[in-house]
Amino acid sequence: MSTTTSTSAVVNATIPTTVVKHDTSAVAAAAAAAKPSIKLGANAKVVVEKKPSVTTPMERLQTMESATRNWEANELAASNKRLYSILMDAYTYYMTMKTDSSKDTRALYADDLAKFIAERKYVFAPTSHDMTRVVKCVFGADRRRVSAYSIALREALRQQVAAKDLAVFIEQNGGVEQIRLGGTKPLSALVRAEKVKQEVLSAELGMIKFDARLVGVDADWADKQVVIVATYLPTGEFQANAVIRHDSAVNAALAAFYSQQQAALRVEAKNERDEEKKQLAVLKNAVSKAKRGVAKNAPQPNKQEKQKAKVAAEQAKAKRDAANKAHAESLFETAEA
Repeated sequence: MSTTTSTSAVVNATIPTTVVKHDTSAVAAAAAAAKPSIKLGANAKVVVEKKPSVTTPMERLQTMESATRNWEANELAASNKRLYSILMDAYTYYMTMKTDSSKDTRALYADDLAKFIAERKYVFAPTSHDMTRVVKCVFGADRRRVSAYSIALREALRQQVAAKDLAVFIEQNGGVEQIRLGGTKPLSALVRAEKVKQEVLSAELGMIKFDARLVGVDADWADKQVVIVATYLPTGEFQANAVIRHDSAVNAALAAFYSQQQAALRVEAKNERDEEKKQLAVLKNAVSKAKRGVAKNAPQPNKQEKQKAKVAAEQAKAKRDAANKAHAESLFETAEA
């Protein structure tokens, strides 16, 4: 018997009758054929991402810090933006259900909400706010999440925030969780101070110089912020009463400036919305008045014409009745014959 086997014999034989020791070429070929292959074009490039080598604890901390900053700036920011968009939709649904000018629209939104709740078999306490019902229908039965989102939206509702301004309101107040925890004061004084610090530093209202002996300044005060307590006089001047160099006092003053600024913005936005509603009401009133004028000035049929139309209608009806009666009599006579 031969100690070699032809290629055709290896392929066609079900059980090989001869084994060549230490020859792994057939096995290697079969393994290669079983593996999927990827064909790349002539200009294709394969880039393999390599993580930077980390050797010291300091480098590990720096790497994690960098990854966190990247996550916050990209993935987290995009996720929050999408969340605020969905919250705005839920907020808009509630506002339409409660404040739409059409009674039928309000009823339709309320009825469909009730049907949706029944289909999902959601259960609410009798005292549950309707905003909570909407939020649960949108986000599901996770109690903690529904509670947090509902509190944030109800706070926006309490502050009369328009739906289009909801995302800005949430961001300016530190996010949903911060609103849930902080209520009407969601941002700490330090955070509020940081938001306006650069803006205040870049503003110049004028130069004030005090007697150094009265204030007690020294070189260590250079380029540091202080708080000046002053009294406004009828002459338009400010009488300085004290100069305070303390970080907490500076932060408190900046935080107060931020709160005052945000309150002014909310008032401005509310005034704009009120003006838009006012203009819309004036426009609707003008259109309604124009329609009434057109209807009033339209030619009206006089009494004689109305009487003629009535007589003609009665005559036409009498003719139809007579024709129907004659037709019925003819059918009866035909049946008797």
